[in-house]
Amino acid sequence: MPLYKVGDVWYCRFQIKGKIYRRSTRTGSRRKAEEFERRYRGEIEGGGAVSGHTYEQALIKWAQGEMPASMRSAANNTRELCHHPLEQVVQPAHAMRDRMLSDGYSPATINRRLAVVRRILNLAYRRWDWLNQPLGQKIQLLSEKGTARHIYLSKEQVAELAGHMNGAPRVIMLLAAYTGLRRGELLDLRPEQWHPPYITLDARTKSGRPRTAVVIDELHDLVQLPWGVTDNDLRKQWERARLLAGLEHVRFHDLRHTFASWLASDSSIPLTVIRDVLGHSSLAVTSRYSHLRTDALDAVQQALNRHTKSL
Repeated sequence: MPLYKVGDVWYCRFQIKGKIYRRSTRTGSRRKAEEFERRYRGEIEGGGAVSGHTYEQALIKWAQGEMPASMRSAANNTRELCHHPLEQVVQPAHAMRDRMLSDGYSPATINRRLAVVRRILNLAYRRWDWLNQPLGQKIQLLSEKGTARHIYLSKEQVAELAGHMNGAPRVIMLLAAYTGLRRGELLDLRPEQWHPPYITLDARTKSGRPRTAVVIDELHDLVQLPWGVTDNDLRKQWERARLLAGLEHVRFHDLRHTFASWLASDSSIPLTVIRDVLGHSSLAVTSRYSHLRTDALDAVQQALNRHTKSL
């Protein structure tokens, strides 16, 4: 049946030359829906099925609407697809994936960018009515099984990285290491969120919950909001700094892992506090750092030694 209803709105669905087309008619009137279906079918049969929207237009629309701060960096790194029509972006996205693999990018990094493409295609199909096919489901992510890795830096390594950066990018990098805030959260900071020594984040964070970060005294005078820099400004300085420091393998997100490792190595700080400071969704996520708590293991060793003195 070419017409069916979802809620109060009629949808049309039909097949032409083995290809299925589905689209909202944007009306609750069956008569108008039938008119839409005839017109839409005619456009496709006449070769006019292309919406005319590019990936760039979709990226801008999403960025101006509800794009999460946590995805903005990855979204910016998909701009090489901007000139492609949305209907033709799947193959170039997979070509981008293959190139990144050959360049040595991690599966996790590649998947973050592919997830942006998939989200945009899903929005264009389900909400914006820019696509007549669910192309998002064709974006194939890479397997990340067995690829998880955390890199923890020393305070000396963080200081060396900072020595190769300047201005706002240097301060943002230091805040990432000493607060655990994510790149997007730091770039999006507004003056009203800075109440020394605290940075308050609203519910637009990745976890969807507000939280507070504590800033060490040495950085207070350096925090000047708004930053006046772009993500690209930060990226250029970061990549140069890690090259000069001999830490090319370190990602910016590893600064967050580094901060977590510093907290986790102090057994006086409960894991629940670390969870809240980092904004983790659950204690299970925070427990990834529990292996850094050697105090408890030392206590186990001492207890075993007391029980094995007779051996």
